[in-house]
Amino acid sequence: MSKVRMSAAAAVMAAGMVMGAASQSSAAAQELVAYTPKVQNGKVWGNGFYEGYKKVCVSLLGQTLSGWVQLTNKCQNVSPSSLGSINTSVKCPTRGAFKTFLSGTRTNNRVDVKQSGGIYLECR
Repeated sequence: MSKVRMSAAAAVMAAGMVMGAASQSSAAAQELVAYTPKVQNGKVWGNGFYEGYKKVCVSLLGQTLSGWVQLTNKCQNVSPSSLGSINTSVKCPTRGAFKTFLSGTRTNNRVDVKQSGGIYLECR
């Protein structure tokens, strides 16, 4: 193989590596974190963290004899380049089991979901 051909092949490989690195860095990072509910100021709070979604929703679920039910829900449209937190709450009952459910809609309309583990809480 001549030096010219080797140089051309090396240039093509280098260009491919640069293009691959550029496409990876331009992809928006998506992250969803659903935090375990907590009691504060007479309310049960469900909250989560998001990054890279156009719409996020948080739900607080409570456990009943027939399973988990949605107690409250909150959605908001956000900038796909933003990161932040979202929360919702209900008046604290005497006690119960709760968990947080978080969903995020990407710019391509794909929906990601996360949920926290359930926790038993008593209000004081």
